[in-house]
Amino acid sequence: MTDTTMRSGHVPTAEETAARRARNRALGLVLAGLVALFYVVTLAKLGLHLPGM
Repeated sequence: MTDTTMRSGHVPTAEETAARRARNRALGLVLAGLVALFYVVTLAKLGLHLPGM
């Protein structure tokens, strides 16, 4: 048996695949934004001790 013959269940349509891709992209952007926010807040709390300043 090949992998495709054993597969059963829902096969997403092109619309569903596009919607999932858009949702994943939006979640990725939100996650990247949170990482950047936490980084900036951490720098602000610790203080910016840059060399030469």
